[in-house]
Amino acid sequence: MRHNLLVRIVIVGLVVALLPGAFFLVHAQDGSDDDPVVFQAQVDVFSSFVRAAPSREADRVASVFDGEYLEVVGRNLDGTWFEVRRPGRLTNLGWIFNEMVDWEFEPERLPLTDMITGVVGPTPLAENPGFAVHLQSGVVLREAPMREAARLGSVPRFATVPVLARNQDGSWLYVNYLGYEGWIIAFTGRDIPNVLDIPQAPNLPPLPTINVVIIPPEVQLSHVYALRDFVTPRYELAITLMDFWQMVLDGEVLPCEPPASVVEFQYKQADVRELPELDRYVPQVNLGVEYLNASLATLQNCGVVQPDDVRQARADAVNARILFYEGLRALDDLEANIQ
Repeated sequence: MRHNLLVRIVIVGLVVALLPGAFFLVHAQDGSDDDPVVFQAQVDVFSSFVRAAPSREADRVASVFDGEYLEVVGRNLDGTWFEVRRPGRLTNLGWIFNEMVDWEFEPERLPLTDMITGVVGPTPLAENPGFAVHLQSGVVLREAPMREAARLGSVPRFATVPVLARNQDGSWLYVNYLGYEGWIIAFTGRDIPNVLDIPQAPNLPPLPTINVVIIPPEVQLSHVYALRDFVTPRYELAITLMDFWQMVLDGEVLPCEPPASVVEFQYKQADVRELPELDRYVPQVNLGVEYLNASLATLQNCGVVQPDDVRQARADAVNARILFYEGLRALDDLEANIQ
């Protein structure tokens, strides 16, 4: 049985091509139903249960296995569970926890197909608002759309939450997180291209006025290019490590001399004054570096490696790839806005 294997890695020499300059463009939610999209995921663990509802306590209705493809047809209230069916089937199979599968689509574009399971707050959704945001970092849920407003709670990184309303310019979003409603600052989530189509909330405080310092576009773009040049080869390395560890899991004997560990992206407060977005993007990039180094660390000890350690190393590479991928997309959007 595959899960009983001991994996042996011998010899030396993992070669990684670091290719500069490439970046990746994926369209965000646009509210259009003209071209239906098939969302696909691949099982990324040895086996997993599919459940009757988006909860670990829900009844098991099926099992899926490593490498199996599933069609994703919906999400739950915080986007941590996907409703799936087998490809080509007309009936849904059930719900799978999203960490059990590998996926590259934007979960905020999925239909919200369960508005009940997991609600713990006092205000469950009465209807699907039709808008959602995928958070790229954790964020404080506040009583009003301002930083000094009372704190109501927090929403974790990578949650996908329904958006009910916005402030005047879309810089704050009024969301429902598992029954708790409040305001989050919009830049913590993936950009919503049609953000001004979201209904504006009533009785809003006036927007704050600030002194604006104009930074030349070429200065801002230089920071965008520098960060992209840093992220791109590490994104390629994360993909290489994903494939490497998958081949090891499949029983192949491979070389094990790793590249050197990766240093974090360095920047100064002067850089942030010229490009404030660095304070949002760089921490996520450097978190990706942490995952990348964790994956590389498993290569340090050649010889017999337990399958669980190999799976963890691949999972670390997957997490690094996701963070770098999101960073490249954010930089692409930012470059377009600056130009």
